[in-house]
Amino acid sequence: MFSLNQKTCDYMNIVLTHECNRRCQFCVDQYRGRKEYISKSKVEQALGFAKWEGIKDILLTGGEPTLHPDVVEIAQMVYKHGFRVIMTTNYGRPEVVKQLDGIVDCFNVSVYDQPALPQQSDFVSDLTLHTLIHKLRLGTKQELDEFIDRRGGMGHLKFSTLSPCNEWCVRNQHVEYLDDLDARWVVLFNEMLGQVYRGATIKRYDKVFRNSAKQSLKCHVDGAITYSWTRSDID
Repeated sequence: MFSLNQKTCDYMNIVLTHECNRRCQFCVDQYRGRKEYISKSKVEQALGFAKWEGIKDILLTGGEPTLHPDVVEIAQMVYKHGFRVIMTTNYGRPEVVKQLDGIVDCFNVSVYDQPALPQQSDFVSDLTLHTLIHKLRLGTKQELDEFIDRRGGMGHLKFSTLSPCNEWCVRNQHVEYLDDLDARWVVLFNEMLGQVYRGATIKRYDKVFRNSAKQSLKCHVDGAITYSWTRSDID
């Protein structure tokens, strides 16, 4: 489950692949669509580095991480090293997600109106359903409340405004009603404001107040470890 106390420097992202089965306008992965996969040996090296740095949580991400041919073995590797295993997935391969149940500690499932979504009652692993709020999606308080009413029993709920990674996101990021919600304001990752509304967290990427906050470590598909999402070997 997403923790309000989590700091970006507390965990490491391991990018398993840039391949994805979606083409979202708001995607922050500038290398999306590249069919390249991190090797198990690079993951092993990254885990050794993470232990040295005192990292406790490993976030397996992409692209879509379940498209990696060795995703189950990699998740098992992370688990056996004693890390808490978290995975962000669009649930495009539910059969693979089910194989990972009990190995992954927490699934962060991105909701895009898929025909079928997982429910916590069917999983051992903790389940968080995450969706975006922008001008074209959940653009009114009524729509947000209806979403919470409909999905609230399926797992933990988390929302985010758009990260301003391109012109489309900048144009659709700001949603006026959010500032007027009867919600508790919190500080997330020591860098942005968030809101706790009806038991769900809303990450406000439009309310970043400390751009210099220490970011999480990222292990890229080539094994490079940086604080940036940019790979040094690609122009």
